[in-house]
Amino acid sequence: MVDATTSPEEAETSRDGLRRMQRLTEASRRKVSGRSLAAFHPGSSYLIYPPSGRMGRHHVMTSVFTESAPRSIALPPIFSKSEMMSVSPDGAWLTSFFNNGPSENLGVPRIEERGDFMVFASSLLEPSSLQGGWPTLATMPLSSPPLAVLHVYPPRTKLSPSGQKAAPGLGPVPPPGHFTARSRGPSIVLLSTDLIYFLHPHPLPATVVLDTRSSHAVPTESVSAAESGNAAPLSWTLNALRCPLGIRSYASLNNPGPVTSSGTYRAERGWLGMVGGSDAVWAAVERDGEINVTRIDIGLDSNNMPYLATTPLPALPHAQPKPFEGATSPPHASLEEVAFVPLPDGDGSEGVGLSMIYRDVDMTFGPPPRVRMRFEYVELRKRSVAVVDGFKELGSGDDAAASQDWAPSVESKTTTVSPEGTSILAMTVLPDVPPHTLAMGLVSNNEGLFLSHINLAPHSENDTSAGGAPRWKALVGEQFALDPSVGNIDLALIPSQGVTRGEMGLVAVGGGGSRPRLIPSPRLGAPAHPEESLNHIAERCARSIELAVVQGVDWSDAVRAAFALVPRSEAGPLSAAILKQALNLFTKHSRSYVPHLLRIQVAVWAQADDGRRAYAAELIRLGEASQIFFLCGNEEGGVISFDLDSVWHLVDVFEWSVALLGQVFRDAVAEKASVEWNGADAEASGTSRVLYLVHPLLRRIVARLVALCAAFAKFVAQLDRPIRPPESAMMLTRCPQATAVAQTRVSDATATEGVDLNAWGEVLGSLSKLARPGDAEVCASLLGLDIAPLAPQLGPVLAALPAPSALFEAPAVQPERDGASFAQVGEMPTAVCDRGYLWGMANLQGVEVQVYA
Repeated sequence: MVDATTSPEEAETSRDGLRRMQRLTEASRRKVSGRSLAAFHPGSSYLIYPPSGRMGRHHVMTSVFTESAPRSIALPPIFSKSEMMSVSPDGAWLTSFFNNGPSENLGVPRIEERGDFMVFASSLLEPSSLQGGWPTLATMPLSSPPLAVLHVYPPRTKLSPSGQKAAPGLGPVPPPGHFTARSRGPSIVLLSTDLIYFLHPHPLPATVVLDTRSSHAVPTESVSAAESGNAAPLSWTLNALRCPLGIRSYASLNNPGPVTSSGTYRAERGWLGMVGGSDAVWAAVERDGEINVTRIDIGLDSNNMPYLATTPLPALPHAQPKPFEGATSPPHASLEEVAFVPLPDGDGSEGVGLSMIYRDVDMTFGPPPRVRMRFEYVELRKRSVAVVDGFKELGSGDDAAASQDWAPSVESKTTTVSPEGTSILAMTVLPDVPPHTLAMGLVSNNEGLFLSHINLAPHSENDTSAGGAPRWKALVGEQFALDPSVGNIDLALIPSQGVTRGEMGLVAVGGGGSRPRLIPSPRLGAPAHPEESLNHIAERCARSIELAVVQGVDWSDAVRAAFALVPRSEAGPLSAAILKQALNLFTKHSRSYVPHLLRIQVAVWAQADDGRRAYAAELIRLGEASQIFFLCGNEEGGVISFDLDSVWHLVDVFEWSVALLGQVFRDAVAEKASVEWNGADAEASGTSRVLYLVHPLLRRIVARLVALCAAFAKFVAQLDRPIRPPESAMMLTRCPQATAVAQTRVSDATATEGVDLNAWGEVLGSLSKLARPGDAEVCASLLGLDIAPLAPQLGPVLAALPAPSALFEAPAVQPERDGASFAQVGEMPTAVCDRGYLWGMANLQGVEVQVYA
């Protein structure tokens, strides 16, 4: 409604009103730093974030690739609320703090919030995880919530498709044995209000596991990972070393440090960081208005035993902010973030840089407040410390008269002030993105709310954008505009794997108790408001995918981001462009592209609602089934055998494989019969299972699976030893009855489908002797799973196929099977009670039911 005294042109819109109210709250806004609100799992497409609404008290997870409903992590309901969820760099471990709230000591309430810091295996995220059977690795009680948690020894981030160019290694160098020990637990540095913890996996007794790729010496009592299987297995634990804040300290296995700090040093907020080229972890804490930095050294001592050493530095210089224009007094300054960055290029001295991000607020002229951001850049370097003459007498005459110590610069090296009205609402550091001083920030200014990269060590001056408004030098590249309704309270940014290396990906913007919003990452090296063609989007997506393949992480974020940048009507052309660009990159770098390309086809065709997705997924599962047989098999003396404990589960894979192979052969024989009956040429266009036999690269997948299925059927038919039956509370050892059942199921599968594995293996071998089509036709057919480019090959392939009538005698209706285990879905109905503990088996009204109590 417009007031009678206000013209329609002067009326405030709802968007302007929202911006005005947000500016009013910025003066009192205080950000809680170090609380990780969410995390992307590096090995999957899952985003883990705090619950909202009625989702419960524990973190939930959802796929960024599909629109599936969020699913709660299977943590026990008796646990208190989970906070600060983090994921290890390899995705194998999860950590979380469970806040128990304030406690009492001798009847006197305590202000501190106690809780437990727990480490879980990533199997907790699997859909089959049940509440009550959580895989807890370690539990450590804490007197207060952690200020920051950092996983150390991350792998170097690959920055080129060849893998030769990589970001500098962050933090300490992994010690000998790390590649063996990381499967036993994560390595974590935890910062609390009074202590610094180093959590690391270690065998019991105090031995060191050798890494066979390392040449470091190891004590005689240690056990080598390369030793024979006769050595006794080691028992592992997650060891904790502790050093108090504020003093120089050292902790080792023999002296792990105090459980609680005996001093009065209490930090209010804290940050942890690692810098490329620096072999330490850096901690910054805020206490009584001062910022103190501690250098944290971890590694192995001269006896190859883990240690933790801390070196506190003098307090950082406190810069007085200049008054706003027209104001006479300095503004109120609040510290928002602290980030560690490398020293400028060309500086060969040892040290790191530190950027303190302040928010300056001035209320001289009343609300709304005047707001700006200020960066204070300080350098932390080694300095020479002269030894007092009196102490020289304590050492030998050869001792040096000077020593080295760490200290910050006496004043800020540079001070960068943003234009008035600019505010950073959330920020996350990106240490692997060149020039390694960048962060991703959620920025608010007079133009609106947007995502942009931020240079944490910029020049002091600003420039002017195309519209004439001042552009802050700290802002780098594209500014991706967002809806102001995102808010400005307790926000956090969570970058996906693509964003952490400066490529296409997703940024989750979350906080305030709402579900995170997924935003495509802004581009580096682009103007603030660029225009981008469809081919360029596809090129960036393909590059992000290939770098993820090189790194060994999930790339679903790149596909989701690419399709978010184009309208729905262009999904089909974009999917074709992404596939073409990806194939060009894979072939350029001599990479095995068939399995990767099939997975990309499933991803992009799912976004485009393309029916060819089902065929690509089917080919992937054919390859995965053959890989399962390969990993469980062992060839010795020309005879293939299989692990007896895996035979029962392989029977499920065998039944599914034979059923699908029967459908493939049945479709091909039916196509051959249709051509012979009608006397016309075969249908040489579109997608069908006939392509599996015509395409030379896809035919290899089928031939490999046929060979392995034939070997498995032969092994099971001749098996005269007991195997492990299905898991149950009644049968835990191998039994001959399970062998007999497995033999019957294998023979029934081939008879039901009418598939002669040996005969079809010979047929597939003869097809490989036919003339091979050109590489251009092979790639064109593979890109679209289209048989048209291979039309000249279709006739000879169909002519070479047999026409066994057994394929069509009694084709069975295939039951629905589990996507991971290949077992029939619903084969054994289950009933699960709220407690979730496996108790035994029961029989209820003639239906076999698993009872959990």
